[in-house]
Amino acid sequence: MKMKNTGFSKAYLTQPSETSLDNLVVIGDVPKWLSGSFVSNGPAQFEVNTTHFNHWFDGFAMLKKFNFESGKVSFQNRFLRSQQYAISNTSGRLNSNEFATYANTSLLGRLRRSIKGLMDGNIYDNCNINTTCIADHFIAMTETSDIIEFKLNDLSTIGPFQFADNVQGQLASAHPHLDIATGEIINIAIEVGRIIKYHIYKIVPHSIKREIIQTYISKKLFYMHSFSITSNYVILFKSPLVINKFKLLLGLPFNDTLSWLRNNPSSFIIIDRNDGSTREIETDPFVCLHNVNAYENGNEVILDLICHGDGNPYNYLYLSNLQSPQPNLPSGTLRRYVIDINSKRCGYTTLSSYNQEFPRINYKAINGKDYQFIYTNLITNAGQRFFNAIQKFNVRTGKIQCYEKMNYYIGEPVFVARPHGQFEDDGMLLSIAFNTDNQCSSLVILDAQSMQQVAEAFLPVHLPLGLHGNFYRC
Repeated sequence: MKMKNTGFSKAYLTQPSETSLDNLVVIGDVPKWLSGSFVSNGPAQFEVNTTHFNHWFDGFAMLKKFNFESGKVSFQNRFLRSQQYAISNTSGRLNSNEFATYANTSLLGRLRRSIKGLMDGNIYDNCNINTTCIADHFIAMTETSDIIEFKLNDLSTIGPFQFADNVQGQLASAHPHLDIATGEIINIAIEVGRIIKYHIYKIVPHSIKREIIQTYISKKLFYMHSFSITSNYVILFKSPLVINKFKLLLGLPFNDTLSWLRNNPSSFIIIDRNDGSTREIETDPFVCLHNVNAYENGNEVILDLICHGDGNPYNYLYLSNLQSPQPNLPSGTLRRYVIDINSKRCGYTTLSSYNQEFPRINYKAINGKDYQFIYTNLITNAGQRFFNAIQKFNVRTGKIQCYEKMNYYIGEPVFVARPHGQFEDDGMLLSIAFNTDNQCSSLVILDAQSMQQVAEAFLPVHLPLGLHGNFYRC
């Protein structure tokens, strides 16, 4: 479906208003069983005074919540009161470097700040990537150890969240995993020093104490946005996209510390969750931002990923490119890797070559298990300026179903399972959309089985395109 290439400007413009709206206008019928809160995180302020941010990921974090009750939808949005947000807006100066924008400080000032941050573990707290829940604490996350707790009922900021342990690490993954069998949360803390330590840890239910499963030692600080788990393994993605720790020490913006080591291989680091034993299996170079799912089949690990080719995909996400009439967009394809644990052999097939990202599954039912359906954002043709569709892909048959709507750009599709549903795809997809005609946003609700829209809840304002969201049941 072709889309008029107009009206896209607000997709990356600041939304300064914090609002609370009851009973949104809804077309269609919201399922009565859909009860709870859909919380999405993402950048929403792209300048401080006269300092205009360079990159999509620079924007200050805003939490957006759609609440569902008895077929009605309400909405609330609030900025996350990080130190970066509060100090910058109070002083009128960018307090510290953003992802790709320099703060208004001297080289010496940046050096002092970066050394102090690396020493005390407080690098950067603009937690605009994701949210999670740990022992009834709701957390906003970025790729550092500086995570922030907020209240679900009104999205107000509580403050920095502290674990009840002394696990070290300045960097982290913003995509923790839940083991659906044990209830354990699994994530990674990255300790930057003379050598690099990737601490893989677990948190048992109702606890905020991290317990290290294993520590992987690396000479290079390889960049890793997400990872995979199965019943018995944690799988890290070691790509040639590396962080130059000396540039990090010098206080450069994070994206300026990333380098692509051409002609270097990628590797899968496979860590046994039971005994900590580690295998490293090389493959052709690629970058994975988002894991889809993984599971075991005898001696094999089946691993589905959204993969990018050579280079740093974040370089495509500068605002100067995204706001241009014909932006160059990163190209992610859906791959399936099959890894033989014993022989250390691996290969892959391309499941879908469409340009796609932001994969979601029926997570709480099939994460780490053999499964059937993937939902991703899709770019359907070269004339699009961003993701304009949602794809449902059947990994067993190759069947594709798509949802798209004229003049809409569509965010990450979050799957919400119907209570006591009998099928993997028995549920709804929630996605925040931006209408280029009226320059406003809405929430589209799709039947995940048919991929047909069942309802749409309309906002009177625009929301800048966001990143990741999750559904929290009442």
